[in-house]
Amino acid sequence: MPIRNESFFEDNIVNVNKKVSKILFCTIPVPIVFAVFSAINIWIVPHSYSLCVFLYSTILSFLYWFLIKKDFNQLFLMYMGIFATSGFVFLLGYEGIITITVSFAFPPFITCLYYNRRITRYTTIVCFILSCVCYWTRSYRVPVVLAGADTPFYWFVKNIIGLVIEYVFLFILTDYMATRTHNTLQKLVRSMESSEKAYRELKDSNRKVREKNNQLAETQFKIIQFVAQCLGSHDLFTGRHIMHTQKYVEVICNEMVKLGLYTNELTSKNIELFKNAAFLHDIGKIHVPEGILNKIGKFTDEEFDLMKCHTTEGKNLLEFLPMVNDGRFNEIAKQMAHYHHEKWDGSGYPNKIAGIEIPLSARIMAAADVMDALLSQRLYKEPKTIDEAIEIFESSRDSHFESCIVDAVISCKDKIAAIDAEFKNQEASTNAAEQEWWQRYHENLKENK
Repeated sequence: MPIRNESFFEDNIVNVNKKVSKILFCTIPVPIVFAVFSAINIWIVPHSYSLCVFLYSTILSFLYWFLIKKDFNQLFLMYMGIFATSGFVFLLGYEGIITITVSFAFPPFITCLYYNRRITRYTTIVCFILSCVCYWTRSYRVPVVLAGADTPFYWFVKNIIGLVIEYVFLFILTDYMATRTHNTLQKLVRSMESSEKAYRELKDSNRKVREKNNQLAETQFKIIQFVAQCLGSHDLFTGRHIMHTQKYVEVICNEMVKLGLYTNELTSKNIELFKNAAFLHDIGKIHVPEGILNKIGKFTDEEFDLMKCHTTEGKNLLEFLPMVNDGRFNEIAKQMAHYHHEKWDGSGYPNKIAGIEIPLSARIMAAADVMDALLSQRLYKEPKTIDEAIEIFESSRDSHFESCIVDAVISCKDKIAAIDAEFKNQEASTNAAEQEWWQRYHENLKENK
């Protein structure tokens, strides 16, 4: 909540008023103590006086408490509380049975808690006047006056001099306390306001920076997606393939998390990076001739060697990709492009590495890559069913794929089947025409040889 100079001191008045309410309730037992001590002859206090003080304390205490509960005007309650405590001290001093001169300092000290110099001064002056009234009334009842050894006026003058000196010190002390605390707290609040303003400005600046970063990241990924789509014009299958595998990577990652696999690595942020980096896993195919990419039938050894180069070529191309997400995206994209044809048992390519030497992103990419290759139609084959694809994955456990990744693929079989069906439905209208175009392309190649 914003901190303002006015609101701080307004809240302080509310809090002090609540304390004053408790203090007023503490005054109720005082006349009861008078009555008890009078009953055992320690003090001689008239019961009528004790009753008067009791009624005063009780009525004002409950009235003050009631007004606080009703959220009455807090400034009014502040003045009422000062008046009530001053009146209580005056009643105690008026009778003159007990010497309680120091109690007249109590209301000024309470006003110091409000951090209001003007009110503190007025309260101290009022309490001084009330003290003078008490001394004047007491001057007619002191023993030296009653014995005729002194006059009430002379006794009053002798004692009032000391009272004036006390109140001069009290006035200076309470005035200094109220002024000092008010100024100190005001500086503190202003400092807090400045800090809060600076914090809000910094927060707003950070928000704008985050928005710009998000916009930049979104633009970067749109460019990456555009590049990947352009690659699709080079190959009948690559464009669709990267869209399919991106979705499969996301599904497999989420399923692995659900199964409790690699949860430290597969954070929501990393899964998003894996999914977006999947767009570029076949980027190296841009350096593979179209005739080989779209060949109908089995590759020759020479053609297969050229085809295998797309992993290394992809990594080399991605070295020139501008830094995205502090370079984390770049690293994952290069891992996927370079290692997605490596196998768990070390029989893959290009480096024949095995096990956890293959980055996790590439191991998941490999599963998504093979799953789409099995489920999708090619010029040289019909698509397999999801059950046939799952059988192949099961038979490739611990050879092509890590066992736990196979478990995740099997676990999300229904999701993969639904995604595959949706893709086939979306692409049905253009698939036949595109395949026919590439069929004619290969026939023309043969004729021109």
